[in-house]
Amino acid sequence: MDFERMSMKPVKWITIWAVITFGLLGIIACMVYRIDPFFHYHSPLTERYYYVLDNQRSQNDGIVRHFDYDALITGTSLVDNFRTSEAEALFGGSFIKVPSDGGSYKEINDLVARAAEVNPDLHIVIRGLDMAGFWTPKDGMREDLGSYPTYLYDSDPFNDVKYLFNKDIFPGRICRMFTAVIAKGTKPGITSFDEYSSWEAENGYGMQAVCPNGISTERTGEDQPLTEGERKQIEDSIRQNVLAVAEDNPDIEFYYFYPPYSMVWWNELSRTGRLDKQLEAEKCVTELLLPCKNIHLYSFNTRKDIICDLENYKDTLHYGPWINSEILECMKNGENLITEENYGEYIRDEESLLKEEP
Repeated sequence: MDFERMSMKPVKWITIWAVITFGLLGIIACMVYRIDPFFHYHSPLTERYYYVLDNQRSQNDGIVRHFDYDALITGTSLVDNFRTSEAEALFGGSFIKVPSDGGSYKEINDLVARAAEVNPDLHIVIRGLDMAGFWTPKDGMREDLGSYPTYLYDSDPFNDVKYLFNKDIFPGRICRMFTAVIAKGTKPGITSFDEYSSWEAENGYGMQAVCPNGISTERTGEDQPLTEGERKQIEDSIRQNVLAVAEDNPDIEFYYFYPPYSMVWWNELSRTGRLDKQLEAEKCVTELLLPCKNIHLYSFNTRKDIICDLENYKDTLHYGPWINSEILECMKNGENLITEENYGEYIRDEESLLKEEP
């Protein structure tokens, strides 16, 4: 019996299996690299494939690094309904929209800083400054939205295996995109930035959507002052995550705005004793930003036609796309702009409106 020949058979089959396995993995890696649905390596091949923009955390970094643009819109879900086509008509240039739904100030600022670093043509940034986000520490990140795909944000080629061999990317995206090319059932292209992350309220707008059980006016808490510890935390976050990028890039015009929350949101602060604290926090932020010459700060908290009309809202925070359009128009025309000259008047008008009895 030829024992040597028998012992060689398993080795031979293992070798063949290894070659096949590594060959298939190589093909998969090449296809992910070539099609690159998250734009980690290059801009989209829109002449051949159709790219769906539907994963902010995974796609935004690639968008700011590899797309052609000279202006961007960013913020939380309250910027989702901005239309870049409207921004381009008003401001000129070529806009991208890179929202970060639920993102912290640091997450959004890191994206802006990245864009400023890699794109010397960037000259306009429109960014929402959510007032509810004032309270997050300067390095705070959203940890309740799943793991952050940091391997898409760095230059380490070794951790790219998490992208190249991701079990969701190859079957879920690459195969679908490649099949669409073969079947010729989908025209090549990409989701427009007008459509990217935009939404319409499924349950409508108005009182029934915002507060179906009515508006409560019952006081449930005593007025709370802004503590020195809270003030320092806010200042640290704003300096690091809002102010620094503007000071470091004086050639970029930063259009910051406080998204207009509904009067129901403000009423909830009032009845729980947190209204004065929130207004003091806003003053703290505003006074830090106003001296910076390339920051244009807008607020719509004194616009009764917006915040007091619940037909504009699907919940206490989220307004319809027509409000996004109004915000762009106001920015272009310099309306609702807070300046060092009108700051005192703005604060008085805001407090007068928000402290009215509902």
